[in-house]
Amino acid sequence: MVEFSKKLKPIFIDNSELFRLGSIDDGGYVVPQATVKSSNLLISMGISDNWDFEKDFRKYSNAKILAFDYSINNNFWISKFKKDFIKFIQFKIFKPRKLYKMFQYIDFLIFFRLKKDNQFFLEKIGKNKGSITLDNIIKKYTQNNEKIFLKIDIENYEYEIIDEIILHKGKIQGMVIEFHSISKNLEKIYNFINKLNSDLVLVHIHINNYSVKEIGQFPEAIELTFSRKNLHDQNLINNKDYPIKNLDFPNSKRNNDIKITFVEWKKSLF
Repeated sequence: MVEFSKKLKPIFIDNSELFRLGSIDDGGYVVPQATVKSSNLLISMGISDNWDFEKDFRKYSNAKILAFDYSINNNFWISKFKKDFIKFIQFKIFKPRKLYKMFQYIDFLIFFRLKKDNQFFLEKIGKNKGSITLDNIIKKYTQNNEKIFLKIDIENYEYEIIDEIILHKGKIQGMVIEFHSISKNLEKIYNFINKLNSDLVLVHIHINNYSVKEIGQFPEAIELTFSRKNLHDQNLINNKDYPIKNLDFPNSKRNNDIKITFVEWKKSLF
């Protein structure tokens, strides 16, 4: 169990109004149904070899998808296929899901190249030379009337774009964002939540247990879900347990999910 400051406590949303999009483990997120269904554009930053979230989002919202990831170039796919093929001929691949992973590039082409309104960009997110910023993406690829949902998992580069998220918060319908290295960035995360609060509220939290390597270690990665403020009643008391049974699942199946309790900020280091 981990103690977090009440500053990280979500508002109450009945579990029946939430659902999980994406994988049952790492790459899946809990989001409000109303938020997804009212969005018509998903900007996804960081997909690696898992776009199950994007598939589910498209299924429930019919939103167009713009995905950005600089790591999955041709060399990535060639290397991945070679490794999987070696495992296959060594009789280490039997399950249908693993066979699918072996030929996953075909699914990538179908979803991002052949399906209307889905686009993939081999781009790095950030402010360094050769990177693309969220501000660039919104100005270049979006329309004024689009209701944007953000999915952000870019391994510490999220801190480079949080000011831009705040700048464009009026256009954002909802967001899932994974924060890394949180013990040294908590004040940034608190300020981020506060500055969003006029438009977006925190509706879900989950610990990524991949960030815990030893018993008793403080987790360094959390997944936060935000939603448009006017979609929810904020006067209800939230006494729910986190993780939420049948919605949250451990990112790493080898370890248990991590329970969260919320305490007054001065009583908690986090």
